[in-house]
Amino acid sequence: MENIFSSNQNWIYFIILFGGLIAYIAVMQRVESQRILKKFEKGAVLFMSYGVNYFGLESEPGGPARSTGTLALIKDGVYYRARHGQREIFIPGGTITNIEVIDTHKGKPLHQKVIAIIFLNQSGKVDRGAFRIPNPSKWVAAIRGMFMDRS
Repeated sequence: MENIFSSNQNWIYFIILFGGLIAYIAVMQRVESQRILKKFEKGAVLFMSYGVNYFGLESEPGGPARSTGTLALIKDGVYYRARHGQREIFIPGGTITNIEVIDTHKGKPLHQKVIAIIFLNQSGKVDRGAFRIPNPSKWVAAIRGMFMDRS
C-alpha cells in the first residue's frame, strides 16, 4: 500500500493544486459578480464576461494600460471593473458610435486582436476603449443591437 501512494504522490499534488486553482477561479468570479450586481439595480445587468483584459482609453496619457477584470453589459451601457485595484469605466450606451476589431491601441501594437468601443467622452470628443473579451462576437452583436442599430 505504501508504494501506491509514494509512486503516485506527484499526481496527488497535481490534483490538489488543480482543484485549488479551479476553486480560486470560481470564488473570484462570484466575488466579481456580486460586486457588479450590487452596483446596479436588479435586472439592469444583462450579462458579464470574466477575465477581460482592458487596455485603457485612447485619451489617457501613456501607452496601453493592462488590467484584468469583468465586463458587464448594462441596459444603459457597458461597465468594466478591474479584479484588483479601483480601475473602472462606464461607457453610456447613447455615446457609443462604433465597435471594431483592432490590433494596435494608443499607437502601440497589442500583438492580438481586441475589441475597441468608440464613444463620445464627457468632453464630447471621440474616445476609444480597448478590451480583449472571451466570445467577442457575442459582445459585438449585443452592443450593436442595443446601442447602434436603433432606427
